[in-house]
Amino acid sequence: MLTVAEAVKILSKKNITHSEEMVRRWIRKGKIKDAVKFSNKEGWLIPEDSLEEVIAAKTYMNSGIKSTKEYRKGYQDALAYIKERDYELIKQSPPVYEKEFTIYRDDALDLAENMLPEEQLVNPFKKFVDDTLFKCSHAEPLSSIVVKVLNNWVLVEDTNDIYNIAKLPNLNVTFEDHLTRALLRDQFNTFKRTGMAI
Repeated sequence: MLTVAEAVKILSKKNITHSEEMVRRWIRKGKIKDAVKFSNKEGWLIPEDSLEEVIAAKTYMNSGIKSTKEYRKGYQDALAYIKERDYELIKQSPPVYEKEFTIYRDDALDLAENMLPEEQLVNPFKKFVDDTLFKCSHAEPLSSIVVKVLNNWVLVEDTNDIYNIAKLPNLNVTFEDHLTRALLRDQFNTFKRTGMAI
């Protein structure tokens, strides 16, 4: 996910626009898909693939060839195909991946504790994270887990769970922290759904 300022830097290099207000206007008009705004302080966050669509469309229109519905549909179909292909590649055994990271249990549990404003949920949630991410089928929780990454897909090696991190906000932290927070947010949603947060 990109901030408006980061998107404008990319768009400027492509000679599409140098204006943050223009990008915000495109977002409001729905020309940049799946942009999210969690707070006024954070501002708009734009998925990279949505920005790529805008770049492709603007580049195509600026080339003197009028963009057509068929072109846009073809481009959307190609993006959907790539996402599906990457999903199939990362879930195969052995998985195809671009990079891998280690998430350490102590760091994850510290982040889990800081995520929860409700103090009474901290220990039950930390136990849930231990059981679902670090313990799995082991007698004791592991000190770390390995995750493999292919574009927007993340595979947790021990559990074989696959996550799509494309639509998560960019928290301006290292990728490892961003990934850990994303996994913990997903774990917390499951924690709430299963009724363990009551």
